[in-house]
Amino acid sequence: MSEKRKTVFISCGQFTDDERDLGKQACDLVGELTPFEGYFAQNQTTLKALSENILTRLYESVGLIVIMHHRGKIEGHEINRASVWVEQEVAMATLMEQVLDRPLHAALFVQHGITHEGLRKYIQFNANEFTKSEDVIAKLREILPTWKAPLYIGDEEKRALVEAADITAEVQIGIYLNISILIGNHSDLDVEVKSIVFRSKGNRLCNPIVPPTTGQWKIPAAHSIPYHMTADNDLSARLTSVHGTFFTANLFQAQLEVELRCEILGIGRIVKDERTVQVDTRSHQINGL
Repeated sequence: MSEKRKTVFISCGQFTDDERDLGKQACDLVGELTPFEGYFAQNQTTLKALSENILTRLYESVGLIVIMHHRGKIEGHEINRASVWVEQEVAMATLMEQVLDRPLHAALFVQHGITHEGLRKYIQFNANEFTKSEDVIAKLREILPTWKAPLYIGDEEKRALVEAADITAEVQIGIYLNISILIGNHSDLDVEVKSIVFRSKGNRLCNPIVPPTTGQWKIPAAHSIPYHMTADNDLSARLTSVHGTFFTANLFQAQLEVELRCEILGIGRIVKDERTVQVDTRSHQINGL
């Protein structure tokens, strides 16, 4: 099954047949000139339709085409208003980019004579002025071929990248309360480890270990970094207890699981890596194999 194409939201007046035709033409051009598909919402009459067809679709879009038509003068003022609805969609797109960190490809068209007002006065939004629909179509034919890829990673794609990140944790050596592990980040994403717990046979061997107040455990993409830490329990003694080898062996092997609580792209993920270690009960030492 082919991947669903991402959308470019078309915000255009629908008061006249010409306005609706222009919105549909813009929608068709998106499909023709970009890897995306256009979405031109029809008039909505219920809150559910507003939420699903306008707010959700705008939030999920990777681009925005705004076409503002005259909606009349304010009596007693030299102000030519555009559609309040379209102005609100511009405001929502601005929120997405500046607050939610979801930048959009954007093209703004303003019919000649419309007053520069509202939020448009305060944002960096280069408008293209037009007098007839043909001006908009001609300019879109110039702009749209440059929209080759999204400017942000969507929520689903982000979660998929986070889950696919290859993170490893290998115990190197532990003596009494002290332990050293090598955390490997074999992905293209930066990883921050928030806490570490050691387990064996389903038993937690210590309380969560967190980074020192003087620094964070951050592993850049395609890097491996050794970390030295102090647990609140002697891990060799706990492994001896869990595996029942107090009186049977001074040297034995055991499975030791390292559980990392990580943050990747702002999303939390738990990584578990189980390895075989050798436990020396006399010297209170564990070594990775």
